[in-house]
Amino acid sequence: MAKAQSEIGFEQLGLGAVLKRYRLLVPPNQRDYAWEKKEVQNLLEDLVAAINDDEPQHFLGTLVTIPRANGVLEVVDGQQRLATTALILASMRQISLSGSDKLPQALATFLTDVDTETLEDSPKMTLNAADSAVFHELLLNGKSHSALPNRDSHARLIAAYGMAKAQMLAVAKPFSEADRTKAFLRWMKYIEFNARVILLKVPDDVNAFKMFETLNDRGLKVSQSDLVKNYIFGQSGARLPEVQQLWSYVKGALETLEEDDITMTFLRQSLIAMNGYLKETDVYERVQKSVKGSQSSVNFVTELESLANDYVAMASPQSEKWNVYPSKVRASLRVLQLFDLKPFRPLMLAIARRFSTKETSLAYERLVAFGVRLIIASSTRSGSVEQPLARAAKQVFDQEIVDAAGLAAALGPIIPTDDAFRQAFETATVGQAKFARYYLRSIEMADSGSEDAWMIPNDDADAINLEHVLPQKPLEHWPAYDEETVRTYVKRIGNLALMIAKDNSELKSGPFSEKRPAFAKSPYKTTSMIASVADWTPEAIIERQSALAEIAVKTWPLK
Repeated sequence: MAKAQSEIGFEQLGLGAVLKRYRLLVPPNQRDYAWEKKEVQNLLEDLVAAINDDEPQHFLGTLVTIPRANGVLEVVDGQQRLATTALILASMRQISLSGSDKLPQALATFLTDVDTETLEDSPKMTLNAADSAVFHELLLNGKSHSALPNRDSHARLIAAYGMAKAQMLAVAKPFSEADRTKAFLRWMKYIEFNARVILLKVPDDVNAFKMFETLNDRGLKVSQSDLVKNYIFGQSGARLPEVQQLWSYVKGALETLEEDDITMTFLRQSLIAMNGYLKETDVYERVQKSVKGSQSSVNFVTELESLANDYVAMASPQSEKWNVYPSKVRASLRVLQLFDLKPFRPLMLAIARRFSTKETSLAYERLVAFGVRLIIASSTRSGSVEQPLARAAKQVFDQEIVDAAGLAAALGPIIPTDDAFRQAFETATVGQAKFARYYLRSIEMADSGSEDAWMIPNDDADAINLEHVLPQKPLEHWPAYDEETVRTYVKRIGNLALMIAKDNSELKSGPFSEKRPAFAKSPYKTTSMIASVADWTPEAIIERQSALAEIAVKTWPLK
């Protein structure tokens, strides 16, 4: 039923009918095509079951749109379903082109119409700026020449089209060409008339975004980052274009990071820096409390843009941001990147945003030592650590803490003391080789008198190998060790040693008597010390690890 332009209008119709009747536009700032293979497969399976069972109607949810000039509907919610359905219809059209019937022309009415200015075929649905060209090529030609190899949404679009075409070929396979046309017509008509949606037409952006939130509250699955974005857009009023542009800058910066759901991760960690600890499930509620009105929206997204640039720089030690900082900043970031301590990120972000270049360098250096101590003490994921780190991040952001010394004082209660760190190190095990190489190389450098032993040294596994003195699979050469004893000691730091790759190639699982000469000639003091014992027993592992623990306290000092 149609409503006046100033009111909310809605109608129930087929998803295909929406594609056929309207020109659909996904605005440039909306998220990229996001459906993975699982979501595409679910839609295909739902349609297969509904069509095969002659289901009178199959409901596919609600679409939220804003009417624009020249009969265009701007898609606020529903682009994934619409785009994927268009790809299904496009795959049918491509398969049908080899026939002599008029089915391709009928299918084209869902996909394209004639541009009255150029008289060329123009797709009826346009995705955002990043995906539009690839989507159009798939609709028109069934393949894309514009897809970028490092653009995930392009790969997802191509994969969705491929899955749709495979399904349509499976539908067509049992039939002759004439009967194939009937099968495809059955699919086409079902998508047009029976795969039903509720099409909402909301008169303005603010109402559209509020409707988007309401539908989510009632069970529509929407990512929390989309909810945050649409809430902010809804609060921005007349300054919506400015906020949309700022948001696109945030998204553009974050897209350079290859991390799942990076927008949500960034939002949470930024909000922790600004407001203190909160769970991921509380992000949307926090934004609702913080952002009220157009000026507040602009201020908030402006801050996010600056934080996004710092966040990306934190993940890239070579970023030009660090050009004016002391060189140790880059070394610290490499170590922190190695361990990827997510509870540290809000604090690192606040430091990058607020501290001077000198204090940033000193603070990051301390975070390396604090991080190693917490990892060895197995404390990095406990609430007793996350919340104090979040509190310190807010204090830095609010400029209550202004230097590395103040930060160290604030974190002092949660960082293991020298005695606690030494005791934890004496019994620590390491599961990842890259961590073990870092620990051992840093200890080796500290034992050799290096002032900055904590910096990442050569971590090239092809040049420097990690050797398990007691092998992970000891075979018959280590009869004194039963399975339980091997499990207890094989990953202890005291059982691990650095070896020059060429010296390590022959050792494998040989007996200690064969390995011992290679250890003795090693240039690494912490490795050559292994040869000082006649046999490699659990007691020898414990004794070596105790010696390494003493050096570790000096390697990662509290200062």
